[in-house]
Amino acid sequence: MKPRIVVAGWIGSDNLGDDLILRSLIRRIRSVGAEPVAISINPETTTRLHGIPAVRHRSPADTLRMSRALEGTTAMIFCGGLIQSETSPWNLPFHYTRVWAGRKTALGAIGLGVGRVKGLLQKSVARRMIGRMQPPVVRDHGSADRLTAWGFPEVRVGADPVLAEPVDPVEPEDSVCVVLRPPNRRGVGTAAAKASPPSATQAATLASCLEAVAETTGLRIRLVGFQAGRDTAVHQAIANHLTQDVDLVTPNLDNVLNEVGRSRLVITMRYHGAVAALLYGRAAVLLDYSPKMASLAAEGGRWAPLLNPSDLQTDRLVRACRAALEVTGRAEIARESLRSRLVENDRTLEELITEKSTKC
Repeated sequence: MKPRIVVAGWIGSDNLGDDLILRSLIRRIRSVGAEPVAISINPETTTRLHGIPAVRHRSPADTLRMSRALEGTTAMIFCGGLIQSETSPWNLPFHYTRVWAGRKTALGAIGLGVGRVKGLLQKSVARRMIGRMQPPVVRDHGSADRLTAWGFPEVRVGADPVLAEPVDPVEPEDSVCVVLRPPNRRGVGTAAAKASPPSATQAATLASCLEAVAETTGLRIRLVGFQAGRDTAVHQAIANHLTQDVDLVTPNLDNVLNEVGRSRLVITMRYHGAVAALLYGRAAVLLDYSPKMASLAAEGGRWAPLLNPSDLQTDRLVRACRAALEVTGRAEIARESLRSRLVENDRTLEELITEKSTKC
């Protein structure tokens, strides 16, 4: 009987970045002769998209049922930006219930992101989660530094699993791919509230900045959404203020990386928008709404300029775009550096399958 590896992350929403992570991990798990299983807030959709079994976990009420469904599994892998309280104080307790559900199996982390964790209770929950895992593999040095500061010296620095994705070469168009999203709103409870568009003033400011970039570089604007339920409202609000033609693109899992790679320049608030730029070796400007963006921008000797999206100014964005276009080779250097760390991801996966010990 093949080993069964459970993947636990932000799985089951309409966020293509999280689906890209899952797809990459499915490939790696199958490559070592194991079978993947996902924990998902929408198991039917996850099974349809990825062709694997999925266990429902949308609320704490599902925890006991999830625990029973996971009996007999070999290991559980935590992935993505789980260790943070930037959006809700309930994030960490919710994910900790998955640690409890997997208490009889080996626990590990691959490409884990560690962001801002506020409050003694939240930090206590985060420490308990990490403490039950085999030495975690994080996706960046910033995450490693945070865990080391919490007293976890055995942290390995790997990379986001999506960096292993194969991409077909594509000749870039004379366009700029813009990937925006609503800001994190801690404690806002409904998806509708989190997906609300920017104010008219904010949208007009963003539109003005993007038009200046387009005029300076000669590149057409393409607004590409990574999470339709949240990004579309932002992109539409900005498009309404643009005086030039703009492409509004809602990609799917199969073409989202290509939609980014088609453009010569990428401006992104989405982490996996930046990862897509790296995969294709594209110039990029990252908008720093979360610590993970600063960590990614710093790779490869700072391959991409980093700007604060809440204080975006036309001249700063134009200068950053010019600078990025002048050093496109840095993206390829950063990509290869990150890919060299994927060996840590693979090492942990193999250890979880072969080692009999658990850390509970």
